[in-house]
Amino acid sequence: MSLPAPLDLGRMEAEAKENASKHISNLLQRPDQLEKVDQYKRRIMRKKASVDTMLKTAVQSQLDGVRTGLNQLQSALQDVYEIKQSLDEVEETYKSIQPIQNKLIQVNTENSRFCQLAAAMENLKHIFTVPESVRKTQELINEGKLLQAHKHLTDLESARDELMFELFKQPQQSPTDNSTLEKYFKDVVHLSESLGKQLWVIIQRTLSSVRREPTLIVTALRIVEREERMDVAVEERKQQSGFMPPGRPKKWRNKCFEILEDCISNKIEGNQLEDRDKNKMWLVRHLELTRQIMVDDLRVVVTMLPPIFPPDYNIVKTYVNMYHRAVAEHLEEMIREGLEGNEFVTLLSWVNNYNSPDLMGHPDLNIDVSELGPLLKNNVIDELQNQYLRTMKFNIMEWMKNSLVQDKKDWFRVEHPDADGDGYYSTSLPVIIFQMMEQNLQVTRLISEDLVKKVLELFADELNLFSKDYIAEIESYKDRHLQDRSEIKFFLHYMIANINNSLSFGEYMKQLRNRYLKEDFEEDEENIRKDRFQKLNDTFLKIAKIGTRIIIEEVFIDLKNSKCLEEILTKNWLTGTHAVDIICATWADYSNDFVHLKPRFNGEVVEAGQKRVLIEFLKSLFTKKLQFKTYDERKAAAEKLIKEGSQLGELFQKYGTSKVGSEPTQNIFNVLPVLAELLKLKDTSMISLEIMGVVKKYPDIRVEHLISLLVLRGDMNRADARQMVQDIVGEDDPLRPKPKGIFSELAMS
Repeated sequence: MSLPAPLDLGRMEAEAKENASKHISNLLQRPDQLEKVDQYKRRIMRKKASVDTMLKTAVQSQLDGVRTGLNQLQSALQDVYEIKQSLDEVEETYKSIQPIQNKLIQVNTENSRFCQLAAAMENLKHIFTVPESVRKTQELINEGKLLQAHKHLTDLESARDELMFELFKQPQQSPTDNSTLEKYFKDVVHLSESLGKQLWVIIQRTLSSVRREPTLIVTALRIVEREERMDVAVEERKQQSGFMPPGRPKKWRNKCFEILEDCISNKIEGNQLEDRDKNKMWLVRHLELTRQIMVDDLRVVVTMLPPIFPPDYNIVKTYVNMYHRAVAEHLEEMIREGLEGNEFVTLLSWVNNYNSPDLMGHPDLNIDVSELGPLLKNNVIDELQNQYLRTMKFNIMEWMKNSLVQDKKDWFRVEHPDADGDGYYSTSLPVIIFQMMEQNLQVTRLISEDLVKKVLELFADELNLFSKDYIAEIESYKDRHLQDRSEIKFFLHYMIANINNSLSFGEYMKQLRNRYLKEDFEEDEENIRKDRFQKLNDTFLKIAKIGTRIIIEEVFIDLKNSKCLEEILTKNWLTGTHAVDIICATWADYSNDFVHLKPRFNGEVVEAGQKRVLIEFLKSLFTKKLQFKTYDERKAAAEKLIKEGSQLGELFQKYGTSKVGSEPTQNIFNVLPVLAELLKLKDTSMISLEIMGVVKKYPDIRVEHLISLLVLRGDMNRADARQMVQDIVGEDDPLRPKPKGIFSELAMS
């Protein structure tokens, strides 16, 4: 330890004078302050006197403390010296009495024996009174005086344990003695079991007793806690001596919790009043009763049990966890036994609502549901959902199959189909199927939002499979009609209804998708990705197109039967209007039924019909049915062709725009006047120019079409006509694709 530096008094005096000079200069900065010099002097003198007094007091205090410390050190030194002398005397005395210890060994032995005999005498009192104590304890148990009974039981157990401990301590233990004691005290074990049974009955009735006799529960818990403390005591003695009394540890607190948990499990299992054979709604009723019982019981637990149970029981959390485990085990047991049909929906929706305000999240319970964990494991939930989907798939297949069978029966009715407010025919098939889907989706939404998408995708897949059966039934319906066209009176009307149905299928599916999967899809159909839903819509549009081809074919069967198509570009056609009149009258008649088609398909039917009629005219034109002998005949045919082309164009324009808001049908019959002009042309030198005009306007026209048209004129042979066409437009190149148009469709037909 370094010594403090010596005081430099000279330096300190110089610093004091310097500080005093600065202080004086600060006080006397103005001439008028010189008048206060005496005042300043007195103030400084008073301050100096005060400081001197404080210094004297501090120095005196320090001196007194040093003097006291020195006196105490002197006293301590004297005490240490005296203690040393006393210890030396004790050591000398101990050496002198050591022989006495050997002489007192026999006395010590006799003392130990006396203590054992005294303990034996004390225990003899209990031994002789055991039968009486057992009888009295049993009476107290029967009378419900459980605290007194437990006190007597504790005394009996203590006497037994002390005797057995004495035997345990003997160097040579006798099995006979142990057996004799155990046999003598066997009724004590029965008393403990009897008392325990009484306690467990009270614990089982905790929720009902807490309202009427809470003291019973308190009594039972006090006894349980006493036994817990005795268990701890015997465990500690075992650590020291190795002795453990029979029947210990009792672990009555654990038994108490087991009784409560068994009671909960029995209550949950016991509220199943029916089975599936007696009531199809058995699971709904069972789970609803379980929910009501849980809420009622937990409300009692939260409000009434905490003041009764010891705090370390944490009874609310413990009870909630026991209910949670019991419900989970019961649900898993029902799942293992097997569920059917809508039982999957019932169970999944109940599990989904487990943490809702209707059950564990009830505001009266104030339970932190985040601590509970899932009621069922994820793999169990997944398997339930998969079983639910498999069951739903089977039900949907059966439902669709039966609905289609029933709907097909309606196709043979002798009355037209039902019409909606706009007059469009339809059957009940789409509505029935999608009502079933809507109901299933609403139920599925109660289970899980994630499951909704899976169900929608399942619907889409099943509808794709259904579409094949639907097409097969439509084709079968058509084939039967063609066998005898008089059998099915309203064939055309039901075909129109099925075309409209096909559009309804796509529209309904899109509505379901937009309603249940809003976040995945846009309302604008242009932005919808080509997923299974859009593909499904395309599939039913194809079915609708099949239907439109069938009804167009129906029209042309009538036209063929009337021979009007065969009459085109013949001598009879040239001299009359029979053919075109039949075509117009037939189409007008069918159009009265086509108004029941939805606008999208009405336009397609009109477009397909006029293409088919035009192709028949072009076929007749290019197959040289008519041979012209004079220019006048050719001119008359060309003018008639122009006239009928205009007439047919007006016909299809009229019926193609019969619906408000629909786009007008394109007049494709304008091609007939163009070809007629080439036919009517008299000056052969202008033919090349006319052909170039036709090719420019209709680039899909084939070379053979132009050759046939020139040959039809009658003023050149096929070789000359081919040469002229090749000189103007060249040969058709099969490797170069032609634009699509009426002539390309004619070539394919």
